[in-house]
Amino acid sequence: MGRNYLILLLAFMLALPVSAQTKKSNQKKQTTTKTVSKNNKKNDKTRLQQEKAALSRQRKLAAKKAAEITKSIKANLDSVLIIDNRISKQKAAIDSLNNEVNALNKSIDSLAHEIERLEKELEIKKERFAKAVVRMRRNRSAQEKMMFVFSADNFSQMMRRMRYLREYSTYQKAQGELLREKQEEITVAQNKILDAKTKVEKNLANMREGERVLENLKKSCESKVSYLNKNLSGVQQQISVYQKKEEALDAEIDRIIHIELETARKAEEEKRKLAEAAAKEKAKKLAEAKAKKQQAENMTKNAKTAKEKAAAKEALAKATADVKAAEAEEKVERVKMEVWKSNTESVKLSSKFINNKGKLPVPISGSYSIVGHYGKYNVSGLKNVTLKNNGIDILGQAGCSARAVFDGEVSAVFQYGGNYAIMLRHGSYISVYYGLSSADVRKGQTVKTRENLGTIGEDTDGRYILKFQLRKERTRLNPEEWIR
Repeated sequence: MGRNYLILLLAFMLALPVSAQTKKSNQKKQTTTKTVSKNNKKNDKTRLQQEKAALSRQRKLAAKKAAEITKSIKANLDSVLIIDNRISKQKAAIDSLNNEVNALNKSIDSLAHEIERLEKELEIKKERFAKAVVRMRRNRSAQEKMMFVFSADNFSQMMRRMRYLREYSTYQKAQGELLREKQEEITVAQNKILDAKTKVEKNLANMREGERVLENLKKSCESKVSYLNKNLSGVQQQISVYQKKEEALDAEIDRIIHIELETARKAEEEKRKLAEAAAKEKAKKLAEAKAKKQQAENMTKNAKTAKEKAAAKEALAKATADVKAAEAEEKVERVKMEVWKSNTESVKLSSKFINNKGKLPVPISGSYSIVGHYGKYNVSGLKNVTLKNNGIDILGQAGCSARAVFDGEVSAVFQYGGNYAIMLRHGSYISVYYGLSSADVRKGQTVKTRENLGTIGEDTDGRYILKFQLRKERTRLNPEEWIR
């Protein structure tokens, strides 16, 4: 038993250092684990920062790419609209040339028939002239003129022979003149044919060149339309943004026009009331004067004494004069009322404005292109893309200005969305100019046709676009039908 106790004691003593060593080892392992954990956390933080920076870069690149695509979509959409407008004009020019060629060809055919007729007439004239010459030569060879005259049997016959010779000579000259005139007519007709053929050749050459330009325009348009169709969602998004801005601008224009019309209506109503009141006052005065005249006439009938008759006569004369004066004043007011109704300045301007439909100048200075048409329409080649415009959009060059399309009065100048809008009144017609960076006119100012209204500003895409509208009171009009 003592031996066993000794063995246990020995084992216990041997185990003590191992336990301490294990404890020490565990402590070292814990320290290492903490260090590793700390390093891992640091690495995770760095990795997260790097990932965040990478995502930020990706977002910026995506935003930049989206902005580039948006800009490209806008540019291509503008180009399509510009090219589409040019294609329409080119087609119209080619059609016009073709119509002119057809007209010239008809003219050439008509002239050819005319020349054929004139040549036949010329042959007849030549035959007659030749016969006249032969007859004259035969007469000359038979006898001399003097012998022909003096060989007459009597004086009467001699006179007849002299008259015959004069008339025949005149006839011969007339035949020669007719022959010359017919030759000149043929020459003129031939020259007309040559001119017409030259014009036809020139027009055909222009048509071929126009068709070549048209084909190039179509190819350019097709490539841009193809790009837009690939980015159709972006196109529709851009159009949606554009339409919202248009609707907001139109609502503001409608609001101001409503105010203007109401103000004008109230002013006209006030003028009408004043004119009617003045007319009523003059009519009342006339009625009173007539009543007094009637009283004076009754006094004259009832007067018995010389004194009463004299007083009645004087009263009647005064009453008669008052009636004439009142009638003249009432007539003046009535005429003024009629003139006011039918010949106001507004009516005059409206009449002049409508007489210039299709002749108004383009409301922008310098070279331009129409990039937005009036009304609701589809963009050529684009699938399910519809645009709506209450006016037209005109693309100009840097430094271009808006200019008045007709004489009128500035009815409003206001700012909207960072740009100026100017409204001109031309009688019952109103023209609207929007997209100006500055306004050179003020409300109430009178302007003349083509007078500058202000400079057109540069938009966020570097374009100079004038938005132009026409109204008759509240009714919207198509400006393309009014400008030349």
